[in-house]
Amino acid sequence: MTAMSKVISIAHVRAAGRKNCTPLHELCENTISERAVLNKMCSSLLSPGNRKSFRAFPESYCREYGLSLEQIHAVTDLDITKLLQLGCSVTCIDRLTSIYGLDALTLCMEQTGKSLDETRALLTND
Repeated sequence: MTAMSKVISIAHVRAAGRKNCTPLHELCENTISERAVLNKMCSSLLSPGNRKSFRAFPESYCREYGLSLEQIHAVTDLDITKLLQLGCSVTCIDRLTSIYGLDALTLCMEQTGKSLDETRALLTND
């Protein structure tokens, strides 16, 4: 089993308990500063050097930005719905998933069990 399949498997297990997805505007209850830190970390991944550092030690990289344990788990599990709940922008989620050669839309469909149209609506409800 590859490292990515383990990440996706963990995310599937965590998502299995979530039968219904709450609209995005109801999910973002965290503070602006928590969202800003998460989005800043994801935005830093534009730099090739930062992507290399992130891939080598993702948890450590996230800690450098001051992410909470909950945020770190969402990032390392690539848990799309949790990242949305924590206020991560869709652009940043896409940047994060692309590091692993994954598509955020497809990954979200797999994690939520929603159709393509339902997933698009969830991700564009930003």
